[in-house]
Amino acid sequence: MSRFIIFAMMFFLFGCSAKKSKVPFAIRVNYNWLDSIKLASDSAYIKKYATNKFANATYYLKYKEAIICQVMKDTEDTIRQIIITKNNKRNFVAEYYANGQLVANQPLDSFGQYNGAATYYYQNGLIESKGDYAHGLKKGIWENYSLNGKLTVKAKYDCNGNINKLIEK
Repeated sequence: MSRFIIFAMMFFLFGCSAKKSKVPFAIRVNYNWLDSIKLASDSAYIKKYATNKFANATYYLKYKEAIICQVMKDTEDTIRQIIITKNNKRNFVAEYYANGQLVANQPLDSFGQYNGAATYYYQNGLIESKGDYAHGLKKGIWENYSLNGKLTVKAKYDCNGNINKLIEK
């Protein structure tokens, strides 16, 4: 009996510690970066919204460079979306869940379209899907994951952004 207990304790101690942690790294609003935008702006104003998702938006303007930073907040005063435009073209877009977790990392091209490697996240911080965009269209292999982080399906997109093959896992 004592051998079994010792074996069970060793298995628990060494077996569990060898596993990789699946705790996600939360990606949240970078307030230092946002404060630097606020400080660099020439003026700001607040616009009220009456929607379920947004209560108000604060606009930070930098006239000389034609930059507008729009910070959307919900009724709990939590940042839910940040959009930065320059010369009427989106340079940056970020949407956040109510808990502050980033919804997606989507790089933009010079025309304000999604372009490059993109990652979408669940509210718990785990990856929902990832793949590449080419000037606003999905391209190549996109991987989709379950809420617990397991790969569920891969989809292959053609140059027009249409699925041409599904690979189930």
